[in-house]
Amino acid sequence: MFSKPIILIIVLILLLVFYLVIRLGAGKKKEIDDSQRLTKYLFGVRILILILAVVGLILWFLL
Repeated sequence: MFSKPIILIIVLILLLVFYLVIRLGAGKKKEIDDSQRLTKYLFGVRILILILAVVGLILWFLL
């Protein structure tokens, strides 16, 4: 079983990888800057990852 700090690091790395995969799948930087829809989509993804990170931290402190 992993210790608490290792679990937190794993969760944060998974969230970072999740964001990078979505960001790379969205296209090139120029395409994202030109598209209002992609910009809003990536903003929503950042908010989602932030919420997941906060929930992960709360659970990590309670366990």
